[in-house]
Amino acid sequence: MSYSFDHRQIADEMEIFVSNELLGAGLPVWLPNGVAIRDELERFIKERESRAGYQRVVSPVVGRGELYEKSGHLKHYRENMFPPMRWPDSVEEFFLRPMNCPHHHLVFSALPRSFRSLPLRIAEYGQVYRYENSGSLHGLSRVRGLCQNDAHIYVDPKHAEGEIRKVLELHEEAYRALGLVGYRYRLSKHDPKKPDGFEGPKDLWIHCEAILRKILEEMSLPFFEAEDEAAFYGPKIDVQMRLGQKEESIASVQLDFLSAERFDLSFVASSGERVRPWVIHRAPLGSHERFVAMLLEYYDGQLPGWLSPVQVYVLPVAEEQLSEAKEIVEKLWAAGIRAKVDESAGSLSKRMLFAHRCRPFSKIVIGPKELASGALKLQLRQEQFELWRVNLVDELRKLLARPPVC
Repeated sequence: MSYSFDHRQIADEMEIFVSNELLGAGLPVWLPNGVAIRDELERFIKERESRAGYQRVVSPVVGRGELYEKSGHLKHYRENMFPPMRWPDSVEEFFLRPMNCPHHHLVFSALPRSFRSLPLRIAEYGQVYRYENSGSLHGLSRVRGLCQNDAHIYVDPKHAEGEIRKVLELHEEAYRALGLVGYRYRLSKHDPKKPDGFEGPKDLWIHCEAILRKILEEMSLPFFEAEDEAAFYGPKIDVQMRLGQKEESIASVQLDFLSAERFDLSFVASSGERVRPWVIHRAPLGSHERFVAMLLEYYDGQLPGWLSPVQVYVLPVAEEQLSEAKEIVEKLWAAGIRAKVDESAGSLSKRMLFAHRCRPFSKIVIGPKELASGALKLQLRQEQFELWRVNLVDELRKLLARPPVC
């Protein structure tokens, strides 16, 4: 499925983000309306991750070059990393992290681990930096600074299949709740003609790709296969969605059989021997940047009520109703409902047209009649309700209800 809307124009009208040459290309600044969407998405997925047994961590956005040498990123990914930082009197180099996984491996290694503590699910909404080619930068969908809905699951290899199945079930649950259709999965494999780009035994690559293929088939998920799209440490499943005229990966599940060896990670098995875990990298909502870009284009900015940055837009007909409009907005904010009062000049019809730019979930027009009666007309995008002011908060909460956690 393809969408003709351009998220850059929608984001400009809705005041989602801005760019500034003083910061540099591909480094967006999120405005309050954009942060409202980000915050709701984080709450949405964190609830589900908490129920699924994920533990949250916070790690720094920089690390020593030795860390990324060990992880393999300096060898395989350096052209996409920001240049090193170095003090004038030191040879030690630091890098902005391109991915969260090396930092999470250090979390695993911080304590002794046994089979009883696995699978260990470590989650973080982590900020990463990638020096994308300037020609490929595009609004929010392709940036140099991004915040990922990241997690890494450390698992006994014999239990990897079941854990990946649970991850894909989480993907499907989240996309159903968000109302998404039209996406498909891609089994991203190694390219046997490029042995230097993919580390590890060839038979292990084939085995892990077969595991991912089996899960996709058994779950009856629509997918296709593509060579030379895997990560250097293992194959992956990408979620593909159309953004404009181009299909983009909005999320991924990666099966990593190499990092435990690189970082000397192990756990004590029930037999007493030390075993290397496999690592599942997963990000059901991908990055805030690309996922919000996709949602804006998918819905033409008409986001579900719980995601809408402006949930209620209040328009006084004249100056005489402005104080009442402000009082209603203050009451809604106090109840946790995002509301905005229109204080601009001009005719009501012109102001209503301008209000459409921010795509509010609902509008309330307050004139002399509403002021006198206490009855308010709540205009949704497709419907209109008449509500009493005294019941406004309760009724709005029902209309704005977030998807339940299944």
